[in-house]
Amino acid sequence: MPSVADIQITRPVLSEPPSLSARGQRSLVRPPLLRCSLFNCQYNACLNQAGLLNLGVAENSLCLDWLTDFFQAHFSLDYTDFTYGSALTGSLRLFAALRHFFDVYFNARTPVLPEHIIAGTGCSSILDALAAVLADPGDGILCARPHYNGFQPDFAYRNDVHVVGVDLPDGKEASPASLDAFEQKMAACTAAGQKISAILLCNPNNPLGFCYPRETLIAYCRFAEKHNLHLIVDEIYALSTYDSDHRDPQPLVSILSLDALVDAGCNPSRIHCVYGPSKDFGVNGLRLGVLVSQANPDLHVAMEANALLMKISSASDVLWSNLLLDPVGLPTYLALNKARLGEAYRRATAFLQKHDIPYRPAHAGHFVWIDLRRYLPESDEEGTPLVGEAEREVELVKRFLAHGINLGRGVAYDGKPGFFRLTFTLRPEYFDTGIRRLEAALGLTGKVNDGCRRLITA
Repeated sequence: MPSVADIQITRPVLSEPPSLSARGQRSLVRPPLLRCSLFNCQYNACLNQAGLLNLGVAENSLCLDWLTDFFQAHFSLDYTDFTYGSALTGSLRLFAALRHFFDVYFNARTPVLPEHIIAGTGCSSILDALAAVLADPGDGILCARPHYNGFQPDFAYRNDVHVVGVDLPDGKEASPASLDAFEQKMAACTAAGQKISAILLCNPNNPLGFCYPRETLIAYCRFAEKHNLHLIVDEIYALSTYDSDHRDPQPLVSILSLDALVDAGCNPSRIHCVYGPSKDFGVNGLRLGVLVSQANPDLHVAMEANALLMKISSASDVLWSNLLLDPVGLPTYLALNKARLGEAYRRATAFLQKHDIPYRPAHAGHFVWIDLRRYLPESDEEGTPLVGEAEREVELVKRFLAHGINLGRGVAYDGKPGFFRLTFTLRPEYFDTGIRRLEAALGLTGKVNDGCRRLITA
């Protein structure tokens, strides 16, 4: 019998791990912040005061008290809610609620019918599905810079469809004349062999916080018709307007309120409106989004193929539908939200004025676009010189994180380095803590300006 010393243990050899697909490999390349501190170590006044305060993500916490009370008092399920539901692309209850909502609050020119609606688990899911059915891998979608930082992953991660940024003259982003820049970009893309399938518009604009006038929407429709493109209009901030110091605030004009054919000579089958309650109703976590496309039945059938992959939960359906259908609760909430948005905006701009930080006046959305270029460090913490504004912007972000805050940086929005999106719709006490940390990060503690207000005008 062999001794213990003579016994040899053969260990299995670990093979190389199987590779990911090309799509999977592309998904590995993303900012590490998305995987760690922004979500895993968030500030909580009671449980984690050392956590990160995120002044960069657009979450509206201003009316959580009202929403919590309403949803707790108006949540009830019936037997259908425990099944796959009454419709593949939503529910009959939600369709009824949305028809009234879009007709009344978006002034829909054509009544919104169930066959016009596709519901999904958030606007990102809707945009991802739209990319799959409107564009081929490698295609581009035109969008004005700066633009929402989520558009690129929404279109590109799974579908390899890319947002092509268009530079517009500063201060002229809302003008019909801005389409001249789109014409130039379209010509450049054609010359370079880059196929463009659609044009993308965020109204109200994210991150600049303004609403587009009717004549500019018509210009976008005409551009889409001229170049045989789809026009996707993201209206997720449609009802998040408020009184402010903006010199020429435009009321929200929904793309649904236009007669595309009569007003712009545009085939209405090109027009696709995306909306969800995450921003206007402060419910990012419910994961709801809807597509309204009123003249393209082929698109609707194609989107149904993705419906099971993004079907909304009955619980989210019930909560939002009950609020939309409440004749007292809905207008009460919208008025309260508008008032609190205005108060929060004034709180934020008072801070910016106090420290002479230039900003772009806004009147819609949850944020203000600010200019921090004069605070971009020349060197890193070890004294190594930094080359270029983009590198200096990254260093400033690191300093923000070291002070326990995050802002949306300009490069992430396909914008100029040194500009940041400051979200002001946190709970007031959280926002106050955040701006104290921002003061410390910028070395502003104890510093006050001379009373002059600096606005971004060019």
